[in-house]
Amino acid sequence: YQRRVRDRIYTKPTDARNYLRTDSFHPPHVFRSVAFSQMLRIVSRNSQENTRREDMDQLKQDLKRSGHDMEKIDDLEPLVYRKFVELEEDSSDPSTNRSTSLVFPVDYMCEIPELKKLLRETERLVQPVLGNTIIKVATRKGSSIGNKVMQNSAIGRVPVSSNAQESQECAGWGCRCCQHMSKSGEKLNINGCELTVPKRYNCKTNNCIYMAQCKLCSSLHSEDVYLEDTYFGQTSQKFHKRVNGHRACFNAEDYKKSALSLHAMEQHPDHFNMGIYQLAVLKETSPRCLNREELRFIEKYRTNSVGLNRCKVER
Repeated sequence: YQRRVRDRIYTKPTDARNYLRTDSFHPPHVFRSVAFSQMLRIVSRNSQENTRREDMDQLKQDLKRSGHDMEKIDDLEPLVYRKFVELEEDSSDPSTNRSTSLVFPVDYMCEIPELKKLLRETERLVQPVLGNTIIKVATRKGSSIGNKVMQNSAIGRVPVSSNAQESQECAGWGCRCCQHMSKSGEKLNINGCELTVPKRYNCKTNNCIYMAQCKLCSSLHSEDVYLEDTYFGQTSQKFHKRVNGHRACFNAEDYKKSALSLHAMEQHPDHFNMGIYQLAVLKETSPRCLNREELRFIEKYRTNSVGLNRCKVER
């Protein structure tokens, strides 16, 4: 009795056995390649003919379920076995093994085909010197059009460090939130308490506590009278996306879904837009601490009693 290791392809119990469907928009050779590669995998990974046959029949049923033509699949099977025999012969013949590769990295140019032809002719001349060697050409392609566009788009951006106002603007092209952001280091008066706008945040910060203050109401403050003008909120997404959510509520149907649009409709119907608000990112924190930090700002500046956090919005 001769002991031998027998191998077979392992299939996970959760494998759905789904393959590329033939009704998808792919060239015909792609579907042929999928079937050929899977059949070659079964033939080469099964050491016994009976398990090879079982797996091959199962694969044919799976390919048929995906829309493949069974006649074409049957025509592929002899080609798969022929390919398998060729691979076995190449692996067993030492003369076909190439142990060394000589790679020439070159930039892309129109003369690449001529260069490859020249190297193929030179290959048989260098083999007596270098031994069993194959010569290859590795083409270094230039930057794609997408990379060029992204590199050039940065030319028009103004770095935050060089911004004369030193605001919390992200300086991103087309950002609609930058025009509402406060200046870094600016001191705001909220119900008699002073709040300093931090410098290290901008409208692309996420997991943060933010503030929105109505500029029309804050301009009417006096020493003894404070109007309801400030709102503290939280967001786990980027701040400019949260502002877009508030901006989307500035219409006749959804204005009750945001405290900012509700205040604008009730107090400033002639200025019903996001432009009346000054925005600032106050603190970045972990997602699980957002509720606690938001409540801390609300209670410190009393916006739940004299502020927009007391507004009841629709969910």
